[in-house]
Amino acid sequence: MSFIVLIAAGLLVPVFYRSNIFIAKMIAVAAFIVAAYFIYTGQSLNSVFSYFVMDDATRLMEFVLLATLAAVSLSLTGFERPLIAQMLFLAGASLAFLETNNFFMYIVLFEVIAIISYILVANIRNFYNAEGAIKAFIAGAVASGIILFGFALFSFTTDSFNYTDMNVSGKFTLIAVAIMLAGIFYKLTVVPMHGWAADAYSQVNHAAAAILSGVIKSVVLVATFKAFYKFLVVYPLATVLIFSFFAILTMTLANFMALWQKRISKILAYSSIAHSGYALIPFAAVASVYSYSGILYYAIAYIFMQTSVFLILNDLRRELGVKYLEDIKGLYKKAPLHSLIFTVQLFSLAGIPLLAGFLSKAVAFYAGVDAGLWWIVLIALLNSALAVGYYVWIIKHIYFDEPNNNVTINMSQGSLIGQLILLAGTVYFGIVASDVFSATISL
Repeated sequence: MSFIVLIAAGLLVPVFYRSNIFIAKMIAVAAFIVAAYFIYTGQSLNSVFSYFVMDDATRLMEFVLLATLAAVSLSLTGFERPLIAQMLFLAGASLAFLETNNFFMYIVLFEVIAIISYILVANIRNFYNAEGAIKAFIAGAVASGIILFGFALFSFTTDSFNYTDMNVSGKFTLIAVAIMLAGIFYKLTVVPMHGWAADAYSQVNHAAAAILSGVIKSVVLVATFKAFYKFLVVYPLATVLIFSFFAILTMTLANFMALWQKRISKILAYSSIAHSGYALIPFAAVASVYSYSGILYYAIAYIFMQTSVFLILNDLRRELGVKYLEDIKGLYKKAPLHSLIFTVQLFSLAGIPLLAGFLSKAVAFYAGVDAGLWWIVLIALLNSALAVGYYVWIIKHIYFDEPNNNVTINMSQGSLIGQLILLAGTVYFGIVASDVFSATISL
C-alpha cells in the first residue's frame, strides 16, 4: 500500500504544482506520512510479493527516508516544483529497492533510481546547471553499462537470484562482482570514479544535489550492503583488500581536494565524496557483527546532514547569490537561522559529539576495529581531523568576518519546518543509538 500511495501522489501532484505549490507540497507530505503508517503496520511490498522482505533495519531506514523527503518537499520554492513529483516516485522506488531480497530486482530498481536521478538534475536554469546534469547523466550511463555487464556474467554462474540462495562460488563470480562494484562505485562517488560528482553536485540545482548526494547515496549504500553481503562474506580477503584500498584512497584524496576549494558547493561535494570513503569501512569490516549497524547508522546520519546543508546552500544562493566563501562573510548577521542550522550540520559532518555524524563514525570505525582493521580506522581518524579544517574555515567566515553588505533574509516557514525535521534527526541519532543497534544486531 505504501508503494501505491506514493506513486498515486506522484501522478496527482503535477495537476496542482503549477497553479498552487502549497497544495502540491501538502499532497506530497500527506503521502509520505500515509506511506510511513502503512510501513509501520506492515502493509508494504513484502506483504504482496515474495521478492521483498521487511525487517526492523529496513523499516527504520524507510522511516528516515520518508521524513527526509517530506522535509525537502516543504523547503522547495516555485522553480523547483517539479522535484515534488519526482521525489514521490523516488520514494516508491527506494522503498522497493530497500526491501528487495532478489539480486535481479536489485539491478532493475538500481536502474529505476538512476533514471529518476537524471530527471532530478534536469531541472535546468542556466548553462552551469546543464553542464552538471550532462556530467551526471554520462557518469550514470557508464555506471549502468558496467553494472549490467557484470550482472550478465554473474547470471551464468547462479541458478537463483534470491540473496540467500545465490551461488557465489567460482572465479567468474568474483570477476562479475568486481565489475558490478566498479559501476556501483560511480554512484557512491568512490575515487577514482568520483570526478563527475565533484562537478555535478556543485553545478546542478542545489535542491536536486541535496537529493542526489544525500538521499539517493544513502539508499544505495544500505541496499548494496544487503545485496552483496553474501559475496563479501564468502570472499573475505578480496573484500578487505578492495574496500580498504578504495576507502583510504577516497577519504584521503577528497579531503585534501576540499581544502583547496573556494566555491562552497565544491567543498560540500568533496566532503560528500570523503564520507563515501568512511562509509566503505563497514564493508571491509563485514566480519564484524557491527558492520550492518555501521552501514545503517552512517546512512541515517548522512541523509540528514548532507540533505540539510545543500538545502540551506540552495536558499542562500537563491536569496543572497552565495557561491564562494567570501560571499558568506558575516552571514550570521544577514541570515541568523540559516547560519545556526548550517553550523550544527557542519559540526555533525565533522564528527562533533552529541550529533549523528559523531556516533555514525564511531559505530562504523568500531566495526573496523572489531574486524581487526585498526590501521584503516587510524587513517580514517586522521582524515576526520583533516576534514575539520575546511568545516571550521566555513564557520570562521560565517561568524568571525564582517559582512560585505547589509542585506538580510528570513527563512520561509516551509523551509524552517523542513530544516527542523532534519535537525531533529541529526540531534536524536547523535544521542540515541539504541534504535539502530536493536534493529541490526539480531540480523
